[in-house]
Amino acid sequence: MNSSVPGLLPAGQPGECEPSHPVQFMLVPAVYCLVLCVGLPGNLVALLVFLQSGKVRKAIRIYLINLTLADILFNLTLPLWIPYYLAGGDWLLSEAACRLAGATYYLATYSAVTFMALISFNRFCAVRRARRALPLTGRRGAALACALAWLLGLGCAAPTLATQQTFPARAGATACFEQHGLGRQQAYAYAMVGFFAAAFLVVLGTYVSIARALSAPAALSPGSHRQQARAMVLGMLLVFVVCVAPYHLTLAPWVGSQPPEPLCGPPTTLDVLHALSVALLSLNSCLDPLVYCFSIRRFRADLGQTLRKISCCLLLSPQAPSRPVPSVRASSFAS
Repeated sequence: MNSSVPGLLPAGQPGECEPSHPVQFMLVPAVYCLVLCVGLPGNLVALLVFLQSGKVRKAIRIYLINLTLADILFNLTLPLWIPYYLAGGDWLLSEAACRLAGATYYLATYSAVTFMALISFNRFCAVRRARRALPLTGRRGAALACALAWLLGLGCAAPTLATQQTFPARAGATACFEQHGLGRQQAYAYAMVGFFAAAFLVVLGTYVSIARALSAPAALSPGSHRQQARAMVLGMLLVFVVCVAPYHLTLAPWVGSQPPEPLCGPPTTLDVLHALSVALLSLNSCLDPLVYCFSIRRFRADLGQTLRKISCCLLLSPQAPSRPVPSVRASSFAS
């Protein structure tokens, strides 16, 4: 099924209507260019920060690495969508490329949503200090949970790989990943909204629980790691509210409003809202590194060290005196 995640094709009969949707064909590619230029380098550097200490022993770091990989995967799809929108919704590549681009879009988006929920739950367990270690808070449990999250993302993407995703849109143009008015699309849209709602409730519930735990009389002076846990979950919650929620709130009504065949005319209010929500959804992948910076104190120090290493490699200055590099402890990203 294809619920037109990247956007919508402007209404029109083949050969009669020209694209006239400035939000989709101007704003969306502009936002995609910004996300690609900021998000891809930011996530690559964040990945280097998480990996620079060698073995990954803590569950929280496993979750953060996988979230960063999902964001990088999303960024890598943007060079395919940007020319598509700049061409007014004309897919110039093959059917296989369209299927792959759409499936990767789904895989990266919903894997990232799952990882944010897992990170929030992990931080909740760290603050609450449960007497029994839960499976998701251990290294093996985290690795298994991440593997299942990727499989779940593949399940969301599989229908896109299995069905045709390109079709004639107007004279000489080919639309990609933008079918209209099919019953299975509506059912799939409702399923995606339900998936988002479940993940959002996890993030919201964990933040409320952490906030209550830190505001209790017994926690008048909570440790810095607990404050960082609350800041991280708050960051995840804000990303959900600002980037992920608008898309899913407009998805089902927009899919339900689409006719079986595009009609000639200007975009409706739902069309514009949906295109705006698609642009907001893409910002998710470049906001996550900011969440790391503001919620993990040690990440900022390790980031500076990583950037210095990168600058030294770029400047090719082996003559510079080498300084002892402080070790990065695996506990930097865990309580």
